[in-house]
Amino acid sequence: MAGPERVAAVAPKFIELEVLDNQQVSPHIRRVTLGGDEVSAMTPQGYDQWFRFFMRREEQDELRVPTSASTWFPQYLAMREAQRPWIRNYTVRGFRLDASELDIDFVCHEDPGPGAAWAMRAGRGERAVLLDEGLLYNDDGLEGNVLMVGDESALPAIAGICESLDERSRGVAVIEVGHRDDIQAFDRPDGLDVRWVERGTARAGDAALEELRGLSLATELGYAYSAGEQALATGTRRHLVRDRGIDKRRITFTGYWKLGKSYVS
Repeated sequence: MAGPERVAAVAPKFIELEVLDNQQVSPHIRRVTLGGDEVSAMTPQGYDQWFRFFMRREEQDELRVPTSASTWFPQYLAMREAQRPWIRNYTVRGFRLDASELDIDFVCHEDPGPGAAWAMRAGRGERAVLLDEGLLYNDDGLEGNVLMVGDESALPAIAGICESLDERSRGVAVIEVGHRDDIQAFDRPDGLDVRWVERGTARAGDAALEELRGLSLATELGYAYSAGEQALATGTRRHLVRDRGIDKRRITFTGYWKLGKSYVS
């Protein structure tokens, strides 16, 4: 059986934003702060709240987006190819509703994909639009420890989850990064252990999976969450089900990207 159901967004609508700040926070992570009057129409849900992000292509004079939140994809396909925006999925890294601001962290390596390239050039005032999609994380009230596994692309999600968990929560998070300077500090329950793994020259995801296989997990594991490179997410689920005997219904996994491709839909 599949894992827990996704948690729907609250009254999703297109939210128009503009870039307020853009800074390199570590060697491979760039944080873009966006804001605007419409931010207040978005309901913060915490955890790994994610959204569709519509960005202007570099050769376009202006950003054009669909008008309907419910039928946006057919509208997108009906647009002339030269007018279509880039669309990628991202997770809220920070939300300041009182200031009508939110932060998005972009992983930026050599030969960046469309989202990272946009983040590297987006100046103050650049327009963007998001469509809230809700949460993937859903422990559905299951009792027991929490396990999270991901790479730097899942860092905003894991950080958001840690900051949203009950302070009595217990568990472990394994986070693989390309360089130790990409490690970030974030709030988490005292009983949640964060294991940072530096990838080095290994294939993306391999170091995190090796760390996972060596973990002594609590027998009362309640829920597992894995995100990032596709092979890492599926490899985590396979290990937990086949080698640990964890029920599939207690596992949420999602591939954000795939080696050799810039985007996984």
